[in-house]
Amino acid sequence: MSEAFDAVEIITAKRDKNELSDLQIDWIVDAYTRGVVADEQLSALLMAILLNG
Repeated sequence: MSEAFDAVEIITAKRDKNELSDLQIDWIVDAYTRGVVADEQLSALLMAILLNG
């Protein structure tokens, strides 16, 4: 099954201080609960959000 987004691209976008779309946020939360996104990836995203807003 092909995923709509890529976790690394979302993390990189937030690291680079870009705003995430509602679709990106919805996807990463859903993908995390399905086990597609690893704990470490979600942690990296949350750190980028904390540091960059």
